[in-house]
Amino acid sequence: MRILVTSVPAVGHFLPVVPLAQAFRAAGHEVLVALAEHGQVAAAAGLPVVDVAPGYDSIAVTSAVLRDDPAFFANVWNVTFAPGMTIAPRAPMFAAVNRPLVPGTVELADRWRPDLVVYEQTATVGPMVAARLGIPSVQQNIAILSTGDTHPATAALLGDLCAKYEIPQLRPPLMTLEVIPPSMLSVPAEGWFLGGRPYNGGGVLGSELPGKPARPRVAVTLGSGFSAEFYGLGALEPVIEAAAEVDADFVIALGMDVTDRLGSVPPNVRSLDGWFPYTELFRTCAAVVHHGGGGSIMTAIDAGVPQMVVRSEGDPGGKIMGDAVQDRGLGISTTPSEVTAEQLNRLLADDTFKRATAEVRAEVAALPTPATVAARLTGLMG
Repeated sequence: MRILVTSVPAVGHFLPVVPLAQAFRAAGHEVLVALAEHGQVAAAAGLPVVDVAPGYDSIAVTSAVLRDDPAFFANVWNVTFAPGMTIAPRAPMFAAVNRPLVPGTVELADRWRPDLVVYEQTATVGPMVAARLGIPSVQQNIAILSTGDTHPATAALLGDLCAKYEIPQLRPPLMTLEVIPPSMLSVPAEGWFLGGRPYNGGGVLGSELPGKPARPRVAVTLGSGFSAEFYGLGALEPVIEAAAEVDADFVIALGMDVTDRLGSVPPNVRSLDGWFPYTELFRTCAAVVHHGGGGSIMTAIDAGVPQMVVRSEGDPGGKIMGDAVQDRGLGISTTPSEVTAEQLNRLLADDTFKRATAEVRAEVAALPTPATVAARLTGLMG
């Protein structure tokens, strides 16, 4: 069977799909990734990839939407999700992000003729291609968000492309997969749960970060898709300031050394230069501080360490994820303006966080693995 995997050009959206793609490939299926901007990430995972939109600049695309449509930013993008709300109102952003992907992905699919399309929750290009070819698709959710009519709404905004490429009405996916475990999912599950180890890349491990140190270590990250130029370092500053009053070593892992940009930092804070796999970093730590991304949350759970979500005041998705962490007892959810040394000290000292994390880690371990889910999906195909 030939399986086309697609994602919007965001590392944090693509990485959660890698384990399932690898499982399909290990089972003997042909897997091809259609991606833009971050093709090297797919290649590093051992997956063949085609750049379907050379020159794609995700920061430019998203910035343009938020700049050119202030009403959308104020009334939709920056609004906290209410119970029962889906991500469908965000279709204008999804349409802008997916638009450059459609021509190249359609051309690739026409030539390669996949039997199944696997796509992440915001990649409407996936069900569009599946509808054009008349083949089934599988959606993988990446956060605690309800899909609703997101893809039909997004496709409607891409009506010119649907007409050009003769894309009919989109069909629901054959199955939707949830990677957030049941005890943390505060919205109705849309399909099967998917367990297994989170994937966040590999790396050559040297002496930079040996085993767990005698003194507690705290990892600080803002996600795999972080850009200092786009997001800035404002969310880090209160954490670093509070770190001076905590008896622990803080390691900033942003994929680049940001010491010079931060100015003066306490002696117990250092910044890693270059990418270091979160899985390997987190397992050497006593706690993790991050922005609330699904990958960071699941990797901290996998490492068995408490976590603090420092969510942006204007990040509704981050609030949902942070609330899930705090409500499940895995750690603390806060904002940059609310960060204190007391919170960090509690994160390190309160054993209830570790116990709850161990419970959820066991819950994830009991869920069907990517290999099991790949086999079940193959069975659904007939």
